[in-house]
Amino acid sequence: MFFDPRPADAHVALDGVSWQPQRRAVARRRTAHDFLTLPDVSCDVVARPSMKWPHDAGVARLVATHFESGALRASDVGSYEGAGHAMAQALFAWIRRQCGTLKRLTFRPVLLDVASVQDQIMYQDNASEFEVSSPLYLGIDTVEDYVYMIEDRAAPLIQTHPRLLATALILINRAAFRTLWMRTPDDFLGMFSQWHWDGDPWCTDDEAIEMLKDRFGDDPQEYEQYLPSVVRDELCPDSMEIGRYDLRAHRWRSFPALGIESLRRLGYTQRGWIRELCAELEHLTVLLTKAGRRNLFDWAFRPEAIYAATSIAACDGPYVGDVLDTHYEYFSNGGDGSCFHGFIALATTPDDIRKQYADLSLGFSILRQVDRVVSLITRDPQGTS
Repeated sequence: MFFDPRPADAHVALDGVSWQPQRRAVARRRTAHDFLTLPDVSCDVVARPSMKWPHDAGVARLVATHFESGALRASDVGSYEGAGHAMAQALFAWIRRQCGTLKRLTFRPVLLDVASVQDQIMYQDNASEFEVSSPLYLGIDTVEDYVYMIEDRAAPLIQTHPRLLATALILINRAAFRTLWMRTPDDFLGMFSQWHWDGDPWCTDDEAIEMLKDRFGDDPQEYEQYLPSVVRDELCPDSMEIGRYDLRAHRWRSFPALGIESLRRLGYTQRGWIRELCAELEHLTVLLTKAGRRNLFDWAFRPEAIYAATSIAACDGPYVGDVLDTHYEYFSNGGDGSCFHGFIALATTPDDIRKQYADLSLGFSILRQVDRVVSLITRDPQGTS
């Protein structure tokens, strides 16, 4: 007979592809997944070799409960190689139905067991804070940055209403706090300020000069290209500002966005893609109102993500590239970055499972709506839209 000590569901199912951690069990100082020495048996004895995988009872019970709770479909399971594999197929199919086809957002679901989550977060500073609360976790990752430019879309939006473009960016920012990390122009300015202005995006030229002299010397030609008055127009002009940090209250204050009635009235006076944008922003506002202030992806652990689900830049200038290059170099040197936005512990009781799927459905619906908004306010780098 064959014997394999590896548990059936101790693997990561990724878009239908199973990945097995490279662990080798030891049995008497030799690999266990091999022929075992058996005594001689008479040829008269009918022998039928077989190989069976042991089942993780906890995973099997959890998967059965998720299917019984109604969100997942057994018809989405094309082949069965274990409870975890079946769960991955059904869960990923469910997520695809929630998201539809995305043009500007990039992310993918990954199903992981506890050991795989621990492997992913072992180099995170706060890895000790991870507490096991489920046999399986839904991870969401983004493995590459895609940057989309607003550029000449800004002028007609500002001409339509001075706050229309800012409203789109404000709503995208609100969606990011409830779902996945997404960069907007203010993020690029904030990242630049971390490297050059001691983290203050709103500092004056005079304040910045004192800091830049320490780094580049007293020659103005060496530091004048890094002054706020030079950089802001490329990274985050005034029309794309979404808020300010209140030094007195020590808190971030977001600028108000146009409300539903304002967007509806504005849409009645427009045609084409701007009218479509007003309708999409109205729908996004409704979804965000329904979500409230809660995080729809109830993260059990959030690592330091390297890549955003989408990045929206004001224009294709050298400062955008410099910011991203510095960002990647920082994580390359530190080694503590992750492609994962976070890990969600799959709920274990029927009531919690139904609530979790409702929140996830709303979260993915918001991301789908954000994708439509970003598609309207940015240019496709391939020039198709």
